[in-house]
Amino acid sequence: MAKLLEAGPIVEDLKKSLIEERKSIKNLGIASLCVGSNSGRDAYIISQKRWAELLDVNYHLIEFKRSISLHRFVRTIEEINRDKKINGIIIHRPLPREWNELAIVKSISREKDIEGITPENLGEIFYRENYFLPPTVLSVMELIKRTKVNIYGKDVLIVGFSPIVGKPLSILLADKLATVTIAQIGTFKENRLPFYVKEADILISAVGKPCLIKGEWIKNGAIVIDVGISIKDNKLQGDVEFKEAFKRASFITPTPGGVGPLTVFFLFYNLIKAAKLQ
Repeated sequence: MAKLLEAGPIVEDLKKSLIEERKSIKNLGIASLCVGSNSGRDAYIISQKRWAELLDVNYHLIEFKRSISLHRFVRTIEEINRDKKINGIIIHRPLPREWNELAIVKSISREKDIEGITPENLGEIFYRENYFLPPTVLSVMELIKRTKVNIYGKDVLIVGFSPIVGKPLSILLADKLATVTIAQIGTFKENRLPFYVKEADILISAVGKPCLIKGEWIKNGAIVIDVGISIKDNKLQGDVEFKEAFKRASFITPTPGGVGPLTVFFLFYNLIKAAKLQ
C-alpha cells in the first residue's frame, strides 16, 4: 500500500517562507494572458488569483477573443515586457492551433518568464544554470525529494516528452545520476509502454490521457508521480489507473491534489525570484 504524496501539506510547509520573502518587495504584478474560453484553464486562473490575493500581487488577467491575430498577441507581450509594474508573464493554454507557439515564447522577456518556457531559460538547464525552471518541473522534483528516496542509479521512466515537462525533467534527473528512460507516442504504438513501466523505480507521467498506465504494470515499491490531468465521466483523472497502482507503489500522487497545487505555488515562487532579479 502506497503513501499518498499530497500537495496540501507540502504547500503549507513551504508557504511561510514565501510569505516572508514577499515582505522584502514593494510591489508585485503578474500579467496572465489567455485566448478564448476553457473550463480547465478557468480553474487554474482561480487558483492563481487566490495566491495573488494571499501575497498581495496585482493580478492582471488579459483575455482575448479567439479571433485575435498572433501578431497582436505577440505585440501585447512585448508591451508587457517593457512595463515595469509587471514582474511575471503567464501564457495560458490552449492557444489557437494554427499559431506558431515558438514565436510566442521567444517574445517573452526571460527576466519575466516565470513559467520557464523561453528558449534561454530552457536551454540553460543543459549547463545547470537554472534561471527559471517550469513550475511543474519544480513540483515533481519537490515531490521526489519528499519521499527521501536516493535516486542515484534508480530507473526513472518519464512518459511524455513536452518541452516544459518531460524534456527538462529528463535532464535534471540525469544530472542527479538517475537512469532516465523516456517514453512517448512511439513507445505506446509499438506496445512497449508496459515493459518500461514494469522496470521503473520512479514513474512520472505527463500525457493527459485517462488511465493510460494500468495499475498492474506498476513495479512493487515504485514511486508514482502523475502529472497528467484529463476529464472522464465528469471527474478529474490522471494518467495512471490509481486504485490498482496504489496497492503496488510505495508513494503515489492523487488526482486531484497531487502535482497541481504545487505548480501554482512554484509559479509564485518564480515570481518573487523574478522581482528580486529585476
